[in-house]
Amino acid sequence: MKIAEKASGWLFAIGLAVALVLMFNYLDVLILMGFKHFGVDTKIYRGAFSAIAAIVNIIVFVAFFIICKKIRRPVLQIQKITWIEILLAVIVAIGMLGFVDTFIMVSDRIAEYIKSLSEQMDQYRESVDRYAGVNEAAVPLWDTICYLITLCFIVPVEEELIFRGAVFGVLRRKMSPVFAIIFTAVIFGIMHRVSIHTAYAIVCGMILTACYYYTENIFTSILMHSLFNIIGSGAGELLKLKELGVPKDVRNEVVMNFNIICILMMVPAGLSFLALARISRKRRLKQKAESVAAGE
Repeated sequence: MKIAEKASGWLFAIGLAVALVLMFNYLDVLILMGFKHFGVDTKIYRGAFSAIAAIVNIIVFVAFFIICKKIRRPVLQIQKITWIEILLAVIVAIGMLGFVDTFIMVSDRIAEYIKSLSEQMDQYRESVDRYAGVNEAAVPLWDTICYLITLCFIVPVEEELIFRGAVFGVLRRKMSPVFAIIFTAVIFGIMHRVSIHTAYAIVCGMILTACYYYTENIFTSILMHSLFNIIGSGAGELLKLKELGVPKDVRNEVVMNFNIICILMMVPAGLSFLALARISRKRRLKQKAESVAAGE
């Protein structure tokens, strides 16, 4: 009976998590249809589309969290954290980017010998290219700035509320932290669609979810995700603005230096991750002791 109850609990949690992600996709589709209805090209105005879609999702999921709290089934955690935990999380985020840089470099090298992987790498680069399929000159400056702001600050809030806050939150209520972290990461990776992107997104998803679990504060993973996007994409895209007049060789050197720093930070990031786990374990043991003492 206990096994059956546990299995049904898992299925319910996974089903609810998938439903939440489908709602996220459905809202994006609705907004896309709205843009098309008014004849707005989302390739040219990608920044405006991304910003509106992200803000709408944030509003909807904040409402979801409020409802959960009202019915006494809270899923979002915002506990007090220390500055040392914030610093450790920042180091982990930089090292996480180093992992992705290494993954891409290794994939590029292997792709030289495997045609199918080479095609996947081309598909990946197209998916992360702001100007893929559109004339760069047709994109207004204000939309590019809107895109950068959304990429670096709004999307991290949106995705962390959805995947760490909602998806992990509902899974955590029915399964152990390890399984909840794995399922959340897999769903997070699959949502990135492109296979190369999916592969490293699953790993990054596990790291982000674990850090959220360790600190019990959604702003930890939001900060990490935002920092990841700023260093990994935002800074490079900003330097590409013709209005800034940054030479291509200078841009490439800056990006290369960022990559080297992030790769060198992988070991400190691993140690910081273990430190966060240790702090979390001590906190939970203390809370358990206090709970037992209060019960007595």
